[in-house]
Amino acid sequence: MSLYLDVKYRLLWFRLHRPNGKIDSEIIHVDDKSAVVCCKLYADRGDALDQYVAKSSAQRFVTQERFGDRYLETAETAAMGRVLAAAGYGTQFCGAADMFGDIMVDAPVDLGAVEEDCSEEPGVASQVKHETKQTGTAQTAATVSMPQPAPATAPAPAAAPKMQEPVTLEDYLNSMTLEEAKNVRIDVGYYKGNTLGELALRKPSDLEWYVKNYSGRNLALKAGAILLVDAASKMAS
Repeated sequence: MSLYLDVKYRLLWFRLHRPNGKIDSEIIHVDDKSAVVCCKLYADRGDALDQYVAKSSAQRFVTQERFGDRYLETAETAAMGRVLAAAGYGTQFCGAADMFGDIMVDAPVDLGAVEEDCSEEPGVASQVKHETKQTGTAQTAATVSMPQPAPATAPAPAAAPKMQEPVTLEDYLNSMTLEEAKNVRIDVGYYKGNTLGELALRKPSDLEWYVKNYSGRNLALKAGAILLVDAASKMAS
């Protein structure tokens, strides 16, 4: 069975993996018949122009089909999909024709699971050493106990109003942040035990199942999947 990962899910994968990364698009050629767009992917938005991770181009022609006059937009989407695949985002899913007909955005490549290259820096513990000095001549002095003032009592901070727990799916969608959505833990099915963020990095297209087919009681799970898929769609638009 051939699998294909939509460009919007590759973008979501990239944004989760490289929050500070960017993709620059450049129109190489455009006229009333065709368009050529080049995309460059950077690991960090502060990288120099020639320090891109991957670079890909795509050409699209005007057609009589539906949306055939949006060839510039489709050329940019195709170039973006190719540069993401070239950088490793979705390569293992390449091989099927995309929305543009029989023209493939990517060349089929058989790769194993992508390993994450994020690593934590080892913590550094800092120590402060206190030393006391003693003088050579011992002196005897009378010890006078001075009354110590009672410590000032700071006024207790006002208790923050208790947030009402979400009850409906709409409550979750209105109150949940994208970061909270990524941390929702899956409690059913093949990916049980993983978070939605981990699923988005491993196989983001499977988020659609929780949006369309999940009907369990865990409304946070469905709301988190909806928010992540919605974010992916906005990135691709």
